[in-house]
Amino acid sequence: MISAYILITMQPGKTDKAIKEMRAISNIVKISIIAGEYDIVVRAQVKNLEELLEVTDKLQVVEGISKTTTQIIEKEISVQ
Repeated sequence: MISAYILITMQPGKTDKAIKEMRAISNIVKISIIAGEYDIVVRAQVKNLEELLEVTDKLQVVEGISKTTTQIIEKEISVQ
């Protein structure tokens, strides 16, 4: 299983509608609205890189999304 964070820059005023569309995309397990350089972080879990490409392709055509940056998780460490 491959996990990745997809960092998203939104156009102003389009977040609510975009989130509704994102919720329908397979393999997205979490959507977080954040403050800072990016507006939203999506966590995706896929079987392979081809599926990750499908997720990012679907995100890039969602109305209101200006830019995506994908960060693949190489190793995750629990602290508790």
